[in-house]
Amino acid sequence: MATLRDVAKAAGVSPATASRAMGDSPAVSPEARERVTRAAAELGYQINALARSLRTQRTNTIGLLLPDVRNPFFTELAYQVDKIAAERGLTVMIGNADEQAEQQDRYLDVLARHQVDGIIAVPQGAASQVLRRTAGALPTVFMDRDPGIPGTPTITSDNRGGIFALVDHLVRLGRRHIGVVAGPQSTSTGRERLLAVTDRLAHHGLDLPPAHVVEGDFQLDSGVAATEQLLGHGPLDAIIAADNLMAMGALMVLRRNGIQVGHDMALACVDDIEWFALVEPAITVLAQDIPGLALAALDSLTRQINGDAAPSVVVPMHLIPRASCGEAGRGMPTTPKEGAHG
Repeated sequence: MATLRDVAKAAGVSPATASRAMGDSPAVSPEARERVTRAAAELGYQINALARSLRTQRTNTIGLLLPDVRNPFFTELAYQVDKIAAERGLTVMIGNADEQAEQQDRYLDVLARHQVDGIIAVPQGAASQVLRRTAGALPTVFMDRDPGIPGTPTITSDNRGGIFALVDHLVRLGRRHIGVVAGPQSTSTGRERLLAVTDRLAHHGLDLPPAHVVEGDFQLDSGVAATEQLLGHGPLDAIIAADNLMAMGALMVLRRNGIQVGHDMALACVDDIEWFALVEPAITVLAQDIPGLALAALDSLTRQINGDAAPSVVVPMHLIPRASCGEAGRGMPTTPKEGAHG
């Protein structure tokens, strides 16, 4: 294998000049840089990434910690983060916490030992000691969920504005008795979405009885169990699921019970899946801007790695009305009109 000294000799420069040229140093003339680049290509020289990282104190590797890679939302999020990172010359190491704090903490320690330049994490519940330690030691961005660690930027969707738009949509369609398959209340997203449903129904003079709320865990089985429980607590004409997997569980139960979605019962959820547009009736969703979330997270992490301050960002959501609530329509922005939050 060719060495840097071989490249320098072939290019007619010193090893120090060759090293600076390979590192894009402005101290090297364009002519010398061209000779070094040409010699390296001809000799098949490969840059020693480990040696470079020791010099620059960077590995050009970041960590991405997700709660459940089986969830289509997080699968697409991982794809978008990896795509943008690759465009910036970064490699992504991905960990799956499986919605468990212990698994999350184990991956955080692994990523730290691999000396990643920074971490993007979708945290589990309240901030663990390991999560706090990691955020204090490495550039860190929290995405989708906020564990409440001051000084660490969060990239989240506008859950409140989005849910307000969804509830408004259901009320316009005449739905008044709404049940909620809520996300885990240990997560900020689970709490925010449930509170937003409650507040917006109150805005319309409607109540959300405790029996009309069942907490799930953002996974399919909990959507099945929660919907079965909701159907046993009085008449409903709409169900909102806090994520797509729980909505799948709700759809299974409604069909199994012969309840006609879009007529007898409206069904809507947060997060889209491609086949939601293909089922009959197509499922109304509150879609998150996944590319926008990924871009904001990478921008925030890059700023921190470069030693700059990074603000938190809230990304808008979009309501996509289909037919599952008794309507057929096209997507529309979710941001309510000025003053609508009041």
